[in-house]
Amino acid sequence: MRKHLVVAGFDEIVSNKYLVCIDSAIRQGAIDSYSVIDLERERATIEARVSSLQLKPESIYFIPDHALAFDPSARAFFTPILEDLRNRKQDIKVYVAAELKAHEGYLLYCLQNKVSSLVEKPIFAPLKNGIFEPKLFRSIKEKILSHVNGQESIHSVMTLSRYHKIYNDIAIATVKQKMIKYNAPLTSFHFRTAGGVWNLLDEYDTREDHPYKYGYGMLMHGGYHYVDLTTQFLLLNKLIFPDHDFSLTVISFSAHPKDQPIRLSEKVCRIFDDVRPNWINSNTKRNFYGETDIVSIFAMKEEQTGQILTLGTLSLEQTTPSIRSWKVFPDGEYNKNGRISSVDFEAQLGNLFSLNVQCFDVPKRTGGSLDKIDAFARVRTRGNASLFPEELDNMESTFDGLFHSDSNRDLMTHWLLNKEHRSRLQDHTPVMDLTELLALSVQSPGRPFTAAFN
Repeated sequence: MRKHLVVAGFDEIVSNKYLVCIDSAIRQGAIDSYSVIDLERERATIEARVSSLQLKPESIYFIPDHALAFDPSARAFFTPILEDLRNRKQDIKVYVAAELKAHEGYLLYCLQNKVSSLVEKPIFAPLKNGIFEPKLFRSIKEKILSHVNGQESIHSVMTLSRYHKIYNDIAIATVKQKMIKYNAPLTSFHFRTAGGVWNLLDEYDTREDHPYKYGYGMLMHGGYHYVDLTTQFLLLNKLIFPDHDFSLTVISFSAHPKDQPIRLSEKVCRIFDDVRPNWINSNTKRNFYGETDIVSIFAMKEEQTGQILTLGTLSLEQTTPSIRSWKVFPDGEYNKNGRISSVDFEAQLGNLFSLNVQCFDVPKRTGGSLDKIDAFARVRTRGNASLFPEELDNMESTFDGLFHSDSNRDLMTHWLLNKEHRSRLQDHTPVMDLTELLALSVQSPGRPFTAAFN
């Protein structure tokens, strides 16, 4: 029997990136159609968006703006809609693409009612009185995972680095193959992403999509993609030590919107009318806005002996080169703040082998106007060819014409066709653990935080 797809949160990502997947799933008989749930304040925007679509939703439901806020009882607003659709359609599956603070409510509904779900990254944000509270990570994670047993195959997480043609199919696959070949663990991993996100100061106050004013920032926005990727690399060590227990210690430093006036060129900020020397003092709540940049160091230890297995660094930065040149957010443009990505990471297997990946966006312009953004990747490896003649001292491969969204579409397609197995909810348990450590360490700069990591 075909299922009915419910999309909770119908922004530009869904209409621009995933409608082709939904259309294909309908044609293949996996789903019959789709319906949308969103907030009342988005009515005009969504109705305008839908009017231009060839594949329109069967139904659109608008719920009160406060319905998906911080009170768990807010589920009362969307539960009747989902129940009605389940009664009429017999079976539904839910793609949770609403703002982050709404994820927990939708996901718990799906888990408790055994409704297939795909939740956008991050899976949830722990909140107390409407503000990010990392100390609640563990209790919410345990509550979510308590419902997973027996339904492992129907709940997945949408993230970039599970079906990525470079990160997963080349980088992780190559390192995994070398680790098995040489029985060699991962001894260091260094990761850096430069997100190129540029918000003006007042936009930190006003944004409801990717907001900072609720106390969460880079980590709980795009950073999750790369925490996920880092976790996948670190857990390759279980190939070599399947019966060992490990812990992870993290120390972090971070920059926040309150630091932006001193970190950006005043000369350039004047172009945007964004020189605000008293911005912090005029509203003390701004001192608690979420971070824009994080730099962390970590150590993975063998629990019983205390021996260090893997050392590494993790930099999640947004205050990096951008393509923003406009003062006001353009209408109908998803990339409102000019973000442009550059990713660089290296995995090393002791004295035997290393792999380095550089993957960065390449703006394509015609007559000075931006047409599209492609991605380019360079993969370099170094090997001990003196010890192993079949290895090369150095090797380099390049790839262009890439689109990061291809990996997201692959994940969406697999989930819609009930074939998703790389990004199951329970597989993200260690990702949640590392996210918790990073969030706690951001709140206490320079202080080490340690947790089991297996």
